[in-house]
Amino acid sequence: MRIMRFAVIILAVACLPLLAHPAEIQMTSSTQYSWYQDFLSNDEDQNEIVEYLRLNATKLDKDGKVSIYGYGRVIHQFSDSIEERPEIASDTFGRMYYLYLDYRDAIKDHLDVRAGRTYVSAAAAAGTVDGAYLDFKNLGPLGVTAFGGRRVIFDNKSEIGTSGDSLWGGSVYFDTVKFTHIEASYGRKYADEDLATENIGLDFSTTPHEKVNVYGRMKYDIVSSRFNEVLAGLKVAPLKDLVLRGEYYYSYATFDKSSFYRFFNINNYKEIGVAAEYQVNVDYRIYAKYANEDFGSDETANLYDIGIFARPIKDLTLDVSYEYRQGFTGKLNGIRFHGAYKIYRATILAGIDYDDFRREDSREGTAKKYWAGLNYEITKMLGAVVRLEDNKNFLFDDSFQGFVALNINL
Repeated sequence: MRIMRFAVIILAVACLPLLAHPAEIQMTSSTQYSWYQDFLSNDEDQNEIVEYLRLNATKLDKDGKVSIYGYGRVIHQFSDSIEERPEIASDTFGRMYYLYLDYRDAIKDHLDVRAGRTYVSAAAAAGTVDGAYLDFKNLGPLGVTAFGGRRVIFDNKSEIGTSGDSLWGGSVYFDTVKFTHIEASYGRKYADEDLATENIGLDFSTTPHEKVNVYGRMKYDIVSSRFNEVLAGLKVAPLKDLVLRGEYYYSYATFDKSSFYRFFNINNYKEIGVAAEYQVNVDYRIYAKYANEDFGSDETANLYDIGIFARPIKDLTLDVSYEYRQGFTGKLNGIRFHGAYKIYRATILAGIDYDDFRREDSREGTAKKYWAGLNYEITKMLGAVVRLEDNKNFLFDDSFQGFVALNINL
């Protein structure tokens, strides 16, 4: 937390000379009260009050290059029982998702800077850091990024981690004709100042034709000396309203260098999938997907998914999908139905999820979820939301939860 307070002070000091220029401020606030059941708690009935706040301050300088973006929450958990898990004890927790200074063209046409708590992403590594992200662009045909800082680790409701947890890395990228992007990256993660993971990655995307997109990503674990993720995909639009997609995905679970789980034999996972989506007209869309899942050791499964999105009348939207899976660990099929109907300033929402499963080595039965909600626009800047939900499965006959929220947009 001391590091976070220091980051806030740095951002504030940096912006003092800029605030003389009229800035654009956007704020979103959501105050929520929620209740639910936690079957691992001494007190099953839990409730909490949460305040979410997002603040965007743009055009802090006359050229519109400097902005500040922030988003966080404060949550108070109510519980009268003594809990072994501190995250559900009666207490107040804060969480800052991001708060950073964004300086575009810090060096004209050559450098963009983000500093503070920010999310960094590359094929080799990704995460939230208290640090900085630098993008050196237009270096001839190339660009170079560098990022690093204290690695932010979120727990259930709080933030954990030490100053010895960090994430560092960077990339070299190349953008050329036909919307072609090639990026090679490197990333290192530390836990308590000890090396935890070290990866190199490659990201690729190209559009050789306006109706064709080819993309891929791979990540290599240097510590384990093997690839732990490979993705290759093709997206084609042969007709105006038809989109086809095919993907191959390979994954091998890797853990931190000091993790106990590194000593276990782990099967790799492979998936080959195809999908299609057809826009019948502005009110109807149908989609379908098939995937063959390979869990290693000759264990496979087939997954089928089909659905339709419809707007039969002006203010009514319906989304229905059916999923069927058969193979490794058993059989599963289920249907999901979601609907929304708008009346004046109110939107009524409801849904049903129904799953029927048959496990080879354990249980069988059904799981059902029923939910309903109401969004009401009080004014252009003020709205209210109510949602209620009931879950039924092999663990319990009913599990009720819900929330009410007051949202403000300024």
